[in-house]
Amino acid sequence: MSIFALNYTYGGPPEILAEHRPAHRAFLRQLNERGVNLASGPLGDDGALILLRADGADEVERLIQDDPLVVHGAVTAHEIREWSVTIGAVGTD
Repeated sequence: MSIFALNYTYGGPPEILAEHRPAHRAFLRQLNERGVNLASGPLGDDGALILLRADGADEVERLIQDDPLVVHGAVTAHEIREWSVTIGAVGTD
């Protein structure tokens, strides 16, 4: 398994983001409990950074299809990049 940095960009009406953010966070908590979401949080005012453990970028794509912010169109773009930890202990256990 590898670690992937998922960068979300938010767009559209802010009320859509606000309405579905609680379900989005519950979704991410479930992934965290399964050991998939290593860390996540807002990245500035218009996006988020999510560190995920997965077998590949295709698996990350499949995972995020169930994210309420993706389902309801609050995420207007995303980027998935494999990340190699060289200093620190994120996801190395």
